[in-house]
Amino acid sequence: MSRSPFPRRRPTRPPRVALAVVTVVGAGALSACAGFAAPAPVGDPVKVALAAAGGTRTVQAGDKLKVTAEGGVLTEVTVTDPRGRRLPGGLGSGGTVWTSSAKIAPATKYSVVARTKSAEGGVGAAKESLTTARAARLNTLVLDPGVQDGVVAVDRLLTLTFDQPVTDRAAVERHLSVTTNSRTTGSWDWAKDRNGMDQVTWRAAQHWKPGTEVTLRAELDGVDSGGGRFFTGDYDLNFTISRSCTDSDMGRVCGKVHVGDPAGVTASSVRGKDDHTTGIGDWNDG
Repeated sequence: MSRSPFPRRRPTRPPRVALAVVTVVGAGALSACAGFAAPAPVGDPVKVALAAAGGTRTVQAGDKLKVTAEGGVLTEVTVTDPRGRRLPGGLGSGGTVWTSSAKIAPATKYSVVARTKSAEGGVGAAKESLTTARAARLNTLVLDPGVQDGVVAVDRLLTLTFDQPVTDRAAVERHLSVTTNSRTTGSWDWAKDRNGMDQVTWRAAQHWKPGTEVTLRAELDGVDSGGGRFFTGDYDLNFTISRSCTDSDMGRVCGKVHVGDPAGVTASSVRGKDDHTTGIGDWNDG
């Protein structure tokens, strides 16, 4: 498995209003560097503060972030992680509060830029950063197929098996995507494996076409799978659906026909042109 990099972006405009951080630093929960100020804008400066959306003044991984303004309003708030990915959110309460719509990740430094407008009409900006502690509980997964850039049979399923329970399946599924060069559509199906582990399988709506190139992107870094069990990495997988016996590592199953138990190997007359099957995993009821 490999991880895909994301472009990194940094705020470029200098701040003009000091950021008043009211967040209380809990034991291993949050650290924040001091804000800085340029010459004050027209009127009293707008005071900007960070806190957890749930009302606590200690912000921890898994919380939603809240940015508030006193003495004016927020006109724009941008929160980014080191990869340049924005934490989504929106303004409320007449522009005095910005709340993230996603939870903040563990062991992540966030840069916060808040643009403000004072009661007297002066505009300014405040900048701050905060770093969340490492998660106490982690979740990882195993991919099947487990070989990057491999060639697999047409009846092979794409499966993710998790080491820890996934109680927030919707949050995980939102960060999973499957694309193919044949525009094959499909959906995710959750179940338990034989060992009782949570497992999700991507099932194609139609049978795989031989030669289809499949790409999985599991952008799970910082995602809470439920109960504070966070992922700390992204997962990528690429594989190709086999074209024929000759270019498949599963060639030993070519030409088999299910005739009971065990399966028997058919004569060459049932094979395709040039002794190639039309697709590994194509079984007859003969």
